[in-house]
Amino acid sequence: MATPVSRLPRQGADAASERPRLGRMLKDLGLLTATQLEYALQKQEVEQDRIGNILVGNGLVLEHDVAKVIAEQRGIPFVPASDLPQPDAGVLALFNRELCLANRFLPWRKGERGLEVLLGDSDPEEIGRLVMQRCDLPAVFHQTENSRLIQQIRQCYYFAQNPVEKLVRREIQLLASDVDNVATPARLLDHLLHFAIRERATDIHIAPSAKSWHVLFRIDGILRPMLAFPPALARLLTFVKINSQMDISEQRKPQDGSFHTVILDKPYTVRISTLVSEAGERMVLRLLPERGDMSGLLQLGYRKQDVSLLQRIFERPSGLVLITGPTGSGKSTTLHAALRMQSLIERNVLTVEDPVEYRVPGACQTEVNRRAGYDFGSALRNFLRHDPDVMLIGEIRDGETARAAVESAATGHLVLSTLHVANVFGVIPRLRPFGLGAQEIADNLVAIISQRLVRRVCPHCAQPQLFDQSTKEWLGEHHKGPGRMGAGCDACRGTGYLGRVPVYEILQVSQAIVTAIVDEQGRETLLRTARESGFQPMQEMARQLVADGQTTHEEIVRVLGEAAAEHDA
Repeated sequence: MATPVSRLPRQGADAASERPRLGRMLKDLGLLTATQLEYALQKQEVEQDRIGNILVGNGLVLEHDVAKVIAEQRGIPFVPASDLPQPDAGVLALFNRELCLANRFLPWRKGERGLEVLLGDSDPEEIGRLVMQRCDLPAVFHQTENSRLIQQIRQCYYFAQNPVEKLVRREIQLLASDVDNVATPARLLDHLLHFAIRERATDIHIAPSAKSWHVLFRIDGILRPMLAFPPALARLLTFVKINSQMDISEQRKPQDGSFHTVILDKPYTVRISTLVSEAGERMVLRLLPERGDMSGLLQLGYRKQDVSLLQRIFERPSGLVLITGPTGSGKSTTLHAALRMQSLIERNVLTVEDPVEYRVPGACQTEVNRRAGYDFGSALRNFLRHDPDVMLIGEIRDGETARAAVESAATGHLVLSTLHVANVFGVIPRLRPFGLGAQEIADNLVAIISQRLVRRVCPHCAQPQLFDQSTKEWLGEHHKGPGRMGAGCDACRGTGYLGRVPVYEILQVSQAIVTAIVDEQGRETLLRTARESGFQPMQEMARQLVADGQTTHEEIVRVLGEAAAEHDA
């Protein structure tokens, strides 16, 4: 239950001395070591910043954990900002963007006990007085992550004042009527990017047909048609190509490019790819935010027992850890969340990525530059001269990179990377054509994680779902009662799904598996050996997610396929 401001502890110096210190609480919870806390306190003396900001900014703890501990200090509920529905427009109008950003709070809705408010690292007593002055209501507080709160404030107020869908359509009409091609498509592109961000899209597809162009957004892994525009607006593609330093005269073969932009005060890299079809040139814009607000594996949806297992794996001094799955399965997100499990002030961490998507404090991150001859393989060779403890390779794509990764693992380094294979048992057949022997793969491979992303049932409109007989049979022993399905609401745009959760399998390479790899045993033997060591196939987790109401059987079939959803792989 949320706490009204009148019930909060006193916020002055006396109250601060009575509350447990944030750093000590994080240390007592095992989220921070004594060495890390001492390091943060030394930096605080110099930087004169809040200890929470220093801990998060230097990658010592997750912001999610800091916010939960602050909520405990204050005696108020913790609520992830991403789990809240859109704030009431009338409540937002009582305040303004600048006021909320300056004081780090977001008014949410009017409840029975007062005005419900999200807090960041702000002072509850000050915000309580401000709310009372503005609307003569007591404030009822909820704690959330400070950076996510700031992002929510910017988005909520921007989109409340700028109906981007209408702005896009208006710009299309203006450009379509501009027969002399004098007007620039700059505003159309800007509105389109904001529209995509509002809808949580990862990609914008612009597809030609005989008489029009169609714009589609990929949201939670699904392509959704959003709007159409006339053939005359093909100059939008030309404008994008100019910004991406691509050849505008070349429309006969595929091209790639990119440009940087800032959307709602957040930097993005937009990667462009074109294809030539019968109807004309097709374009995809992939939106890559430069992220610093990393989630941990628990927040991503990994189970507690699996996080503990991975913690032990990533504490290994050497070896090769691979994360596998198709494009768009969240491999990079999981890889960076795993990287944050390292003690980054005690280990030298070097990365080579294409591109750098997540900023990891304490790690030295580099980006592929093929024009300069800097690729994954050459980066690894250079890394070895810098005495690294941990090396992250964005992807193993060729024999040179595979060889360098295995040799680095063999010489006492922990190497993390991704590989495009369907499941954990596809890794060995994928690595062997790169010229690696079974023995050297087995000797250096520590663990393989294979994952997919399935859409999560919308928490705002979820309702009980009775399983049909075939689903009950598929669930087997996991079937305990009804599941859940989304009825469709404004938050999920009527789809019944909001966000995604991982479904995964983890293969820890035991001595028995090493022997099976060296003996070049087949897939069935490897699976049997893995099961004997406690391995659970991805399908088992899929059943648990459906039984727990986090996703649906239909979604599992869509992502894993009919055969995989019915039988163990």
